[in-house]
Amino acid sequence: MKYLTYTVAGYMLLALIWWSVLLTRNNQALLIARIEAMQLKYGKIYQTDSFNITNLPEYTQMVEKSERQHYMIIGEGIVFGVMLIIGIWFIQKSLDRELESAGKQKNFLLSVTHELKSPIASINLILQTLLRRDLNKEKSLELYKNALSESTRLEKLINNMLFTTKINTSYQYNFEPTDISQLTQENVQKFRFQYPEVHFRDDITNEIHTMVDREAYVSLLINLLENAEKYTGSSKEIFLSLHPSGTNTVILSVKDNGYGILPTEKDKVFDQFYRSGSEETRRTKGTGLGLYIVKKIVQAHKGKVRILDNQPAGSIIEVTLPLNITV
Repeated sequence: MKYLTYTVAGYMLLALIWWSVLLTRNNQALLIARIEAMQLKYGKIYQTDSFNITNLPEYTQMVEKSERQHYMIIGEGIVFGVMLIIGIWFIQKSLDRELESAGKQKNFLLSVTHELKSPIASINLILQTLLRRDLNKEKSLELYKNALSESTRLEKLINNMLFTTKINTSYQYNFEPTDISQLTQENVQKFRFQYPEVHFRDDITNEIHTMVDREAYVSLLINLLENAEKYTGSSKEIFLSLHPSGTNTVILSVKDNGYGILPTEKDKVFDQFYRSGSEETRRTKGTGLGLYIVKKIVQAHKGKVRILDNQPAGSIIEVTLPLNITV
């Protein structure tokens, strides 16, 4: 498609140049014919073939008119050519965006298909094992925990998909006064319970009150934590902090010690369906929705989100929210 576009564009530019040359030649030929006709006219009047018509006002006007037409042809050709190039550039950019979007959606569908089938298959296998075998209590308890873990994973995936659909269409944010310190601590405890293998530390200032949509804020927080857990290193260390910054903002940051994010991808990872192209992150589970949800929620709260490099390894996702949001 790209080469076809370039071929058509090249043909149209060549055609434009060719017609501009033809019009210029025709304009010049027309001037010569008019000069010859004028020479013949005044030669008959004054009974001489050597009459000099270049001093006549009519000759000057005719030449000036021909020059204006010449410049008009060139000018219109240049303008049309530039507009053609710009139009083709916009078409190509739009096509590239559509192809990129189609590629992301294809990857998303493949990821979602795998992400949905994997926990369902695990749960089915566990249930079949429990039905067909007489297991001791300890082994049964382990299988029950695994089934619950897979069920929770499936629930989170579906919730993310549903929430993405809502924020892209008709989700109405319900801003209300909230102690986000307490709300953060409550969900941090849930996270600790769900991921006991993670070395989790937090530093949360008490009683930070602001206007937030509680459901959206919890989704933002959970996506940040699960993103850190997913991409953290083998030691699985995560650090969360929540502090006021001055009198007008509060900063929520989540640090991990994982693979990090390339500078060229720090903005792209917030795009819907996008997943980093590095091999390390490709091996992890995901659909490319988590950080997209984070960005949309932060924007709705009139805040900012950015990614910094953690030292010596990993990333820091920093969310800045206003303390006195006006809705």
